[in-house]
Amino acid sequence: MTLSEHAHETLRRLTERVNLQIDLALRDCGEDAVHDLRVSIRRLSQALRIFAELMPPKEARNMRRRLKPALDAAAVARDLDVGAELQLREGLPAAHALMARMRSDRDRAVLALIGRLYLLRSEGAPSNWFEAYDSLRPVEDDAASTARAWLPPLADEFFAAGRKTMLKASSPQRLHAFRLAAKRFRYTLELFAPFYGPVFRERLSQVREIQALLGKRQDCAVAAARLRPLAENDEAARGCLINVEARGAKLEVDFRTFWYQAFDAAGQALRWRRYLARKAPADRSTT
Repeated sequence: MTLSEHAHETLRRLTERVNLQIDLALRDCGEDAVHDLRVSIRRLSQALRIFAELMPPKEARNMRRRLKPALDAAAVARDLDVGAELQLREGLPAAHALMARMRSDRDRAVLALIGRLYLLRSEGAPSNWFEAYDSLRPVEDDAASTARAWLPPLADEFFAAGRKTMLKASSPQRLHAFRLAAKRFRYTLELFAPFYGPVFRERLSQVREIQALLGKRQDCAVAAARLRPLAENDEAARGCLINVEARGAKLEVDFRTFWYQAFDAAGQALRWRRYLARKAPADRSTT
């Protein structure tokens, strides 16, 4: 399979997924639908970023920009969903005024999201992008060989970003930035998963674990920022804030432990590079 063929197949598949998730969200903007919509848009956006050179100048960037308002609107609703669940789990009563306000905010966020989705539909996006995919610049390079050239440097960059994050004093902003880097790295790896074997899934699961730990840590940071203005005069909010901050601190320790003892243990960066760069095993089915 050439790189152009792989890009065409991948972009079509991910766009079809976004279309499906838009349809589902327009029927019901429940928690799962909003989450799945966000993930589908992020995956397509990353594919557009990676395969941008096969399109006319700025076309992929414009596509990503058209998706971003819907992605941002979905993020508001998703953050409220996750925040409400976290606060309930950490002791904030369901009848608390903050919970009622968040439910109202969520209703408004859903209306904004639906508006963004209908706007996309009115523009024909992303359904009308398939024609652009059919016109990708032909590149005859083997897609598997391209993966083995592209992915090792990306792994090096990811390890370097993680080590830089570890060296500096922790802050929610810095950890969140690395979480976003983990997402982009993971979604890029997934684009080329067909060209690797079972070990690839194990390596993906490691990146997913980093993303999950830092995602939960970020949820705690957002919840704490929401609770902190209330904590001085509200005992329930104060107790929940204490629990949320303790949970966030533990998640940060868990992340650092996983990074040092598993992901970036001695020799792991070199193993990643060698695995991603090694040639695919010969096809013995015809011998």
